[in-house]
Amino acid sequence: MIKEILLVEDNKVMQLLMTKMLSSRGYRVITAFNGIDALAQLDKHPSIQLVLSDWMMPGLNGIELCYRLKSPEYGRYIFFVLLSGRDDKESIVEGINAGADDFVAKDTNINELDARLKAGLRNLELHNQLITKNTELDRAYATIKEDLESANLLIHRMLPSQTSFHGVELHYTHIPSAQIGGDMLGCMQLDEDHIAIYLFDVSGHGVTSALMSFAIQQSISSNSASNSNVKRRKDTDPFYSLRDPSEVLARLNRSYINQDSNDLYFTMVYAVLNTKSGLLNYAFAGHPPMIWLQKQLRQCHFIQQESYVAGMFDFADYQTEQVQLNSGDRIYLYSDGITEAESSDSQQYSEQGLKRLVQELTEQPVNKQTDTIVEVLKSWSGTTQFDDDISLLVFEWNGT
Repeated sequence: MIKEILLVEDNKVMQLLMTKMLSSRGYRVITAFNGIDALAQLDKHPSIQLVLSDWMMPGLNGIELCYRLKSPEYGRYIFFVLLSGRDDKESIVEGINAGADDFVAKDTNINELDARLKAGLRNLELHNQLITKNTELDRAYATIKEDLESANLLIHRMLPSQTSFHGVELHYTHIPSAQIGGDMLGCMQLDEDHIAIYLFDVSGHGVTSALMSFAIQQSISSNSASNSNVKRRKDTDPFYSLRDPSEVLARLNRSYINQDSNDLYFTMVYAVLNTKSGLLNYAFAGHPPMIWLQKQLRQCHFIQQESYVAGMFDFADYQTEQVQLNSGDRIYLYSDGITEAESSDSQQYSEQGLKRLVQELTEQPVNKQTDTIVEVLKSWSGTTQFDDDISLLVFEWNGT
């Protein structure tokens, strides 16, 4: 670092003497006769960050100059050393209160002055290094932010594009949290009479969870019967059959069981709907219960199972169960980002709270319900940015 200094001294003899002494110690000295002149010199020499200033000067004295240079409006960090013929405690306190970094009496010998100025230069070097590191961190953060936005965009593109099937109307909403998360939902046509509907939630947040979410989505949507997790076909058989939901979860569990230091797991509900009969087969992997709105009876029920999360236990077993839907019935799949959302007094919205809301919205058209539920949740929690991903999928079977 260049030993550059601005000396502000209105006494010409003292200015020449101190310039000579400081120059002999290797300092490059720029001089000014008062505070106003000092400000002009600092404008001319933007590299100067160390100022050694007399206290008593006409126009703008040392204390006033210090206030100016230490104000938030001044766009440069300055190490300010106040030079004075007064060496009493009151003067020192006044100088430090003005923002001075050091206080030196005029009769201080050159060795002590040199040592204090070197200490000031070391302080400046550390400050400048910190500024450089912060700038680098800002750039790195901007890059990470851009990458996360790109990842969120990719996840958005993976959401279902087809929401209308024979006899089925489907709607969903997916709101990422402040950090990129691992929620994903989907639906797909399995054959002429069946569609698959699913929602899963990878533990944690961040890029790792998002990558695992992407991988699981690919594992489900890969529809080639030769290596499909949702279809089965013998090599010599031109036809294929659908795997039971429990078998789908078991295959995914085996694929993602933790073997190394990766401790991620996921919860999931996977269901297959016969679009002609309304028969719904389903299996859970530690996921929150589905909500079944029986439209004609105007009743809501939980559909749930006691089950293990996927990707953690090699002994995990999953069960397929079924319910028979009637025309107009709706099924709600959701992530715990909804039920664990908190109000200002730290109360969770809860599964029962969501069930009650679904019951209240019985008469609302299915195409408006996901948006309404999210708006109610925002109002209840008093926030528009949730701590966890918000995923909600609802479908209505309209009969044959």
